[in-house]
Amino acid sequence: MFDAFLPWFFALIPALGVMGWFAFGFIEGWKRLELKHITFTSPDLPPYFDGYRLVQITDFHLGSFPPGNDFVQKVVDATNNEEPDMILFTGDLVNNQASEVEPYLETLGQLHAKDGIYSIWGNHDYCEYGNNHSIGALKRNRRMLYGYQESLGWHQLMNEHHVVSHGMASIAVIGVENPGQPPFTNRSNLKKAMKGVDPDMFKILLSHDPHHWRREVVGKKIQLTLAGHTHAGQLKIGKWTPARLAFKEWGGAYRIGEQMLYVSSGIGGSFPFRLGAWPELTVVTLKRDL
Repeated sequence: MFDAFLPWFFALIPALGVMGWFAFGFIEGWKRLELKHITFTSPDLPPYFDGYRLVQITDFHLGSFPPGNDFVQKVVDATNNEEPDMILFTGDLVNNQASEVEPYLETLGQLHAKDGIYSIWGNHDYCEYGNNHSIGALKRNRRMLYGYQESLGWHQLMNEHHVVSHGMASIAVIGVENPGQPPFTNRSNLKKAMKGVDPDMFKILLSHDPHHWRREVVGKKIQLTLAGHTHAGQLKIGKWTPARLAFKEWGGAYRIGEQMLYVSSGIGGSFPFRLGAWPELTVVTLKRDL
């Protein structure tokens, strides 16, 4: 009797293993936060900013987390433990609507950095994926989301820049609205965002969609670009991820000449699942190339 059953049982083992592996992604994988440390070296960096530390957070997608979770608190604590000079958020705070931020306002309010928190909007932040597509609902959601970030003290760079100065040394943080590729809307205006920036100043560009880097940034004197959007496909098996099918630069550091793009895998996703492409918090240390 058992002899007849055993071949079937052994045949099921790989399938059961795969099912268990994917179950881990839904149950625990989306909470498996990884801290990644990278260094960017540039001869254009002012000496004062040598060793300056940035923390990049991206793609929270707050509406995808189950109610009562403590994962956002975990991300906030990990960020603050790094004692960053600056926090940079590169878009997609919500999934569908601004109210998703409300349960996390107190937690997000704990984020702090010496030179402040700067943010841009991703494609989801325009709240076009909810059920109500009326002009009134869209405008209301966008006003609410802008207000929430403003109440948190985040500097929202909507095709704008901010110069951070210490003594005689300065760097520029430039932020563009979502620079989408079809089917996403391109709302970016890099020319407007850079208007008035000293051409020789060290620049950090926040741009949600990494397609923007090759499309408009490469060849300009913008030393460092930070992006998100890809989630690294939320699935990575060895070196394979579905993100490779849609993005040339889907995760990690990419360099052309003295320019670098860093694409973070981000924190959340459209649904709570991560496998291999674990949630990522990125610490970037700036170094001056002597």
